[in-house]
Amino acid sequence: MEAVIIAEVLEKSGKVHERCKLTHFPVTLGRAYDNDLILNDPYVSPHHAHIAFNENGELTLTDLGTENGTHCFPQMRPVSSLTLGTDTLLRIGQMLVRLRRPDYAVAPTRIDKRVNNRLATLFSSPATLAILTLLLFSLLGLNSYQSSAQTKTAGQLLLENIEFIVLVPIWAGIWALLSRLFMQHTAYVSHAVIASLGLIGFLSANVAVEYYAFGFSALRSADILFHLLLGLLACAMLYGHLRFTTLFSRRRIGIIAFISAASLVGLSGFTAYVQELEFNDTLAYSPELKPPQFQMTPDKSLEEFMRDAAKISPKLTPRN
Repeated sequence: MEAVIIAEVLEKSGKVHERCKLTHFPVTLGRAYDNDLILNDPYVSPHHAHIAFNENGELTLTDLGTENGTHCFPQMRPVSSLTLGTDTLLRIGQMLVRLRRPDYAVAPTRIDKRVNNRLATLFSSPATLAILTLLLFSLLGLNSYQSSAQTKTAGQLLLENIEFIVLVPIWAGIWALLSRLFMQHTAYVSHAVIASLGLIGFLSANVAVEYYAFGFSALRSADILFHLLLGLLACAMLYGHLRFTTLFSRRRIGIIAFISAASLVGLSGFTAYVQELEFNDTLAYSPELKPPQFQMTPDKSLEEFMRDAAKISPKLTPRN
């Protein structure tokens, strides 16, 4: 009598580790090498079970009197003999073995949103990378130009920002290597686009926080705001890189990116706190002059300034 059974050996997570098509019966399952399905588990007997037709023409699995027995899911009840259905899950030794018939209905085909995603196509475009590179160079040059009182040539501006210019291709190259290892493609352009966006976001956030601190005279809250923006940028960058590097679900990638970004922000905030405990000559504010129109808080009068200075003087007097 002809029949086909597909035996699936599962990992503990439920993921299929191996599939074997059984077409000739009876077949035996066990640890010995003369079995039709060899199960590499010390808790499985050399000849653990066999599958054959019963008198009614049904495929039946029979335990061969083994030490650890055969158990059927989901009740985990021990079985000595079991008629196989369309989908049967067994525990043999400490291994999970699923037996299915060819007419088992598989799940619908999943749509690969990465292939049909317009945003992913945009990230993979060399034109996008060229535009972002030009924008990044412009921001770096403008930032260096405004922060200096001297006129600088294009070569000097390039040398001042060489570390940022080199950072993008190196960072993208590292992620491209990881993509090659795990996804068999580099996706270098996509990683370079993400790195460029991240650096543009960092420069923009830094300028925005500086103007916030200047406008509201709020150095402490500006520092907190900067670390929050840094965390959001890091989370977004990691999410983007992992989307092109792994086949993880969006939810898992989001969790990984959030935890990593939160750890980065925590470490950065702790480092800044420790540095504040020690004396250093680093200014707590940007030395770059800002237009007075951005000052939102009212100016102090001369009397208020003198009163504040008088409060500070005793603290500066050395003790004997």
